[in-house]
Amino acid sequence: MRVLLRWLGVALLAGVAARWPGSVGRVVSALALVVANLLPVWGVLEGTLSMGDVFLVYWFENFVIWACTVVKLRTVEDGRTHAMATANGRVMPPSFDATFFALHYGIFTAVHGVFSIIIAVITGISGAWWALLLTMVAITASHLVSLAVNWFGNDERRHTTAGVVMFLPYPRMIVLHVGVILGFMIALDGTASFGGGVYDPEVVGVAVLCGLKTLVDLGLHLTERWIYARGARSTSGVVE
Repeated sequence: MRVLLRWLGVALLAGVAARWPGSVGRVVSALALVVANLLPVWGVLEGTLSMGDVFLVYWFENFVIWACTVVKLRTVEDGRTHAMATANGRVMPPSFDATFFALHYGIFTAVHGVFSIIIAVITGISGAWWALLLTMVAITASHLVSLAVNWFGNDERRHTTAGVVMFLPYPRMIVLHVGVILGFMIALDGTASFGGGVYDPEVVGVAVLCGLKTLVDLGLHLTERWIYARGARSTSGVVE
């Protein structure tokens, strides 16, 4: 895993971020998140991505989140992580949480993938391959930036527990679930009326999904930073 992180540039960026003030890292990762979330909207408006393409991209992002969370669970270093996790009187190995999450979140990802593919088939996968690839690369990069800058560079991995790390990806899964339902409604209806006018259902669908997802992503991003910062203060003996 260390070799892969070095190959992806995570280790290098983490080393650079370790020299930054914590606030700089938070801003950099937040900007990367927003840009990655706006790319699908740009692609639909420019006609290089369809709504079906966007659902596939967001399903792909679930895989990226799955992979990044597994890395976090394998590298979390807070001594409290496994202190109370026992089975048959023995402390669970560090890999147990990562394996459990990989299976549990992986099942949800597979189910949402099926529905996302169905929506993509109904609405049509008609975008340009380069736009689809660019969006996937940008979304992957945004998560790798956060992993490098915050998790490793700012040492957040030393100030949290496996339970917190495992919980945080699930609210985003709920957003995608809502998006799938809305996508089905728009795809089957064929039109979308708002404010007395009729709009392109693809634009409306992507706007609703991207807007909701961006707000939740930013909210979770800020929440994670607050949780880890509070953990850092508590482990350093600062009383709030």
